[in-house]
Amino acid sequence: MTALYKALIPAELIQHDLDSMTLIFQKASGITHIVADPIPAILEVMGQELLSVLEIGARLVDSFDLDGDALEGGSVEDVLIARLEELRVLGLVERVSAA
Repeated sequence: MTALYKALIPAELIQHDLDSMTLIFQKASGITHIVADPIPAILEVMGQELLSVLEIGARLVDSFDLDGDALEGGSVEDVLIARLEELRVLGLVERVSAA
């Protein structure tokens, strides 16, 4: 079973860059989250689509001119899963199990 992820609607979030950090205000909860890279980049490439970890990773590679081979072997995938789970706990991303 593969997990798919979907970010909140961008209109529900207000983002403000602050040096190396980004503030994300979540309108529904009234909570402001303070995040660092790669969180803003992950949310940016996700858009409003339901995506797998590998699809999100591929978009990060394309959008930020990263080494695509880095996704092979699992270490980057593991880090991306950890970040997506952190975003899920914050309520900024939803995880959906796909058959």
